[in-house]
Amino acid sequence: MTQMRQLLDKGDVGANISNLLQEAGERSHRLHLLLKARGLEPKHHSYMTKNRGMASDDPEFYYHFHPVEDLLKFVEDPHANDDPEDITIGAQFTLRIFTRRWGHDEVYRFTRTATGWIFDAHGSGPCDKGGNPLLFSNLDHDSVFYPEGLSGWLEWLWTQAEQNGLTQAQVQQGFDDLGDWIRLIEQNVPSGPIWQGYA
Repeated sequence: MTQMRQLLDKGDVGANISNLLQEAGERSHRLHLLLKARGLEPKHHSYMTKNRGMASDDPEFYYHFHPVEDLLKFVEDPHANDDPEDITIGAQFTLRIFTRRWGHDEVYRFTRTATGWIFDAHGSGPCDKGGNPLLFSNLDHDSVFYPEGLSGWLEWLWTQAEQNGLTQAQVQQGFDDLGDWIRLIEQNVPSGPIWQGYA
């Protein structure tokens, strides 16, 4: 594992790493089956099996660095891969954004669900993890300039809450950070006579 980590850190994705991954995958699969036969089936994080798209006892499952890492952690501590409790489902959060159109903050509310968010502002309803479609239809309606990729950042926040058991305060801090980012863009759009009437 140390050798593989060193190669990965160097960005070496050639034959050396492929051979090491193949060998580690085969050994890890055998170890998994041995442990399972003894009633100690290795447990992986739920996102690991989801990302791999196969059961952990599939021979192909371990042909990747992270499942091998998880297996080694499990051997040291059977609870190392326990998923943290997802404690913010049903919790409400606010996204404060400054709008040039109105000259003050608007407050958008989000309630976290098992599949995304319930958005509540000017119109309400379900959104995906990235806030689509209602967050962006509201931002566009208010002529708010926002960072490209905002949807990905909001989805990342949702996923971190699920995978790492973020507290309500931590998720709210994430919304505050995103609101500050939008404010920074909104307050720094070009202005002056040349841009009069553009946006």
